[in-house]
Amino acid sequence: MLPSNDRLYFLFEHYLNSHISDNELKELFDYIREAGENNLLREEIISVFKKVQSPEKNDEVNWGAMYQQIVGESALTEKKNINKLNLWKRVAAAVLILIIGGAGSYFFIRKNSVSKQMMQAAQITHDILPGGNKATLTLSNGKTIILNKANNGMLASAGNMKVIKVNNGMLAYQQEEAGTNQRSKIKDQRLEMNTLAVPRGGQYQLTLSDGTKVWLNAASSIRYPVAFTGKERVVEVTGEAYFEVAKNAAQPFIVKRGNMTVQVLGTHFNVNAYDDEGIVKVTLLEGLIKVQLENSSRQSAIVHPGEQAQMNKAGAIRLVKDADVNDAVSWKNGFFSFRNDNLEEVLRKLSRWYDVDVVYDLGVNNQQQFSGRIDRDLTLSQVLKGLALTQAHFKIEANRKLEILP
Repeated sequence: MLPSNDRLYFLFEHYLNSHISDNELKELFDYIREAGENNLLREEIISVFKKVQSPEKNDEVNWGAMYQQIVGESALTEKKNINKLNLWKRVAAAVLILIIGGAGSYFFIRKNSVSKQMMQAAQITHDILPGGNKATLTLSNGKTIILNKANNGMLASAGNMKVIKVNNGMLAYQQEEAGTNQRSKIKDQRLEMNTLAVPRGGQYQLTLSDGTKVWLNAASSIRYPVAFTGKERVVEVTGEAYFEVAKNAAQPFIVKRGNMTVQVLGTHFNVNAYDDEGIVKVTLLEGLIKVQLENSSRQSAIVHPGEQAQMNKAGAIRLVKDADVNDAVSWKNGFFSFRNDNLEEVLRKLSRWYDVDVVYDLGVNNQQQFSGRIDRDLTLSQVLKGLALTQAHFKIEANRKLEILP
């Protein structure tokens, strides 16, 4: 016998408000478990939960926020609450599974929520650790420094600038004290360009000579002058980078990627420009920028905070007014974020961070969609087990190969 809408509404309302009793929680879990084999009950539960969770937006359920609320760290101090918390986790997982098979699947996976059961369900032949702070610095004379193997401290000097490894994962350019040869040094450093390159499985931070801060994602690079001495501050990037630009109205900051330029005075923005993504995305968090096709005044867009400029391979620029800025900078904040991404889009992100090559077997549905968040400090097998709950199947092979199974 199906429960009434009123009863389901009551249970979910108390559940989300943390007022649910032990017996009511068990009742709700039993209904959700039964819905796995009862499509009518399944649709009823999803419909009711949408109404309870967000009456104004019945077509949008924030499953991730709900899951995070339930499985997030709790301030439980009494032993008697432990069993109830475990049941809450089971309800959370069951509710998430209910939406599998629709337009997409939502998951929220944190390091402290990966269970032994998830791990045991895997076809794990090899495991791969998450990426870390890795980068190579190439100086203007061609000398290369592997930063993750270098000691902290001064690595080189360029003009009147010192190149300093501040700590593991951070490089900075600092001006030397003025001396008698400062003028000649400044003249020499105008021609000095350095390149910071981050491999797959890496990330790194950089502070430029003007104080601008840059975060580089995996498989990314930035080419920049040792010091900005001209009318403009120009850098070139590949892959993905987040910028917090030091303000200087007299010296605009320009980011180049192929035939696209981003012009700013002082602002926070993210550039996603991987070759295999097809579209370059520039997302603005603070300030004002102009995105332009090089040597074209007609193909340009003024971008305001909360907006995203997208440029395709043909050079056409499209402005997205209501962009998800948190999604755009999630990598910088330590997690993957997916919003209706298909399987190939998800795996491209994972392949860069875990430095794996992805191979698809015949019959794999590349268009199944995923939404959710995953911590970047999980091992690859832990991430894959979370995705496996959403009916995607994987196998980690030797030589850093990830096989996708139908």
